Amino acid sequence: MRCGYIHGMLSFTIIRLGDAAMVWANCPLGDAIAPKLAEALHQLIDTRAARILVDLVAVPSVGSGVITVLAATAQRLGSASRKLELRMPARRSASVHTANQLRQALALAYPAAA
Repeated sequence: MRCGYIHGMLSFTIIRLGDAAMVWANCPLGDAIAPKLAEALHQLIDTRAARILVDLVAVPSVGSGVITVLAATAQRLGSASRKLELRMPARRSASVHTANQLRQALALAYPAAA
């Protein structure tokens, strides 16, 4: 398990189970956490996590920097014929493999961030 901290506060947690990984958060994900999140997701891709799930069910808001990081991750996975799995508030979920798909999925869950 690996955690992402910003200003001494926990922002996200990464849990690895075999070749799968889950990124979990339960607080707003602002732009300040975007670089740490990007680093963590790049590491997961580089270590060949077969499945990456981003659980945003308890996240009330996401910043544009975080959306950019997730969009780049979806694009990178898509170019390797893989998908990024999303779980969002209001029982929304999506499997995306392009930046546009990710942005569309997040726009439904977080209209203010669109």
